[in-house]
Amino acid sequence: MQKRRFISVVLVVLAAFIASGCAEETVDARVARLHKKMFTIDTHNDFSMWLAHPDGDFGVKGGQVSFQQMHDGGLDAAFFAAYQDQGPIDPEFHRFAREYADTLILLLKQYAEQNSELGAIATSIKEMKALKKAGKVALFLSIENACCLGDSLPLVQYYYDQGVRMIGLTHNGNNAVADAGTTKVKLHGGLSDFGKAAIAEMNRLGIVVDLSHASRDATLQATQVSKTPIIASHSCTFSVRELSRNLTDEEIVAIAEKGGVIHLALDAWLLRYGPDYSAASLDDFMNHLHYIIDLVGIDHVGVGSDFDGGGGVIGCKDMSEYHNLTKRLIEEGFSDEEIIKIWGGNFLRVFEEVERYAEEQL
Repeated sequence: MQKRRFISVVLVVLAAFIASGCAEETVDARVARLHKKMFTIDTHNDFSMWLAHPDGDFGVKGGQVSFQQMHDGGLDAAFFAAYQDQGPIDPEFHRFAREYADTLILLLKQYAEQNSELGAIATSIKEMKALKKAGKVALFLSIENACCLGDSLPLVQYYYDQGVRMIGLTHNGNNAVADAGTTKVKLHGGLSDFGKAAIAEMNRLGIVVDLSHASRDATLQATQVSKTPIIASHSCTFSVRELSRNLTDEEIVAIAEKGGVIHLALDAWLLRYGPDYSAASLDDFMNHLHYIIDLVGIDHVGVGSDFDGGGGVIGCKDMSEYHNLTKRLIEEGFSDEEIIKIWGGNFLRVFEEVERYAEEQL
């Protein structure tokens, strides 16, 4: 009888110990639990240019992206961009850009096939979720710089049929679609008439509109023209780091009011002032993150690393170190629900609306 009473007392004390929070979940355990539970999505990398040119001299670090690194860092899905530099706005260059984009897309598909034990191409949220359930990562195809469209609207359908689910309107140069943010001379005053038609076609098909690199006017006009929420796949905030490439408060508010998301890059040049860009760290990333949250709320931020294209900071130098970002979010005091939104929940909301709108047009 006395033994039973002793066991009862022990159980009561143990329950009180747990309830009091003395047996709190460790940070590392919470990171592991969150990565198992949530969908983590990185909306931009430039892996394809290294795939096409392994010995290329691009002035940025490579080797930051792979299916294995995605597994190591707990990343479920990423948008792999077919990037094209801007050239003349003429038929010859448009043909070259289209052929080059086709080549990069083919190489990305081959990479996925050659590493099928680790991951695969995904073209929908449903496919991405199925891959996670199977223990694999998802490669979404995107285009950075719509110059490959030239001024041909049927090419939007062509790239959709190739599996592309996101198109960035520009890079660092004006094209037939829109003006770029880094050019002094603007051709269209924002979007061209073709650019407006291209966005409508992207909406119809179910392609996410990406405004990173676009001019101020093009960004604001796109928020008005698009029938679905839009995103910036890899940008930072002008108010924290004054740079034409970064988004002003007006642009951030417009994207948020459209229901969209600003995905912050892990790019030192975008995050902080020089000259010591090598000192960029997750501290700088957090400065931009908190700024956007204070301005428009937690529902409009995400992650778009720009790995293999300029991304990488102290604490998160490649995809294998993404657990460190999650850990830092915990240390910053974010709740599980907020971390889930930042890491992919917000983007999934946008993608779901994009998919739903396209289905309604059938």
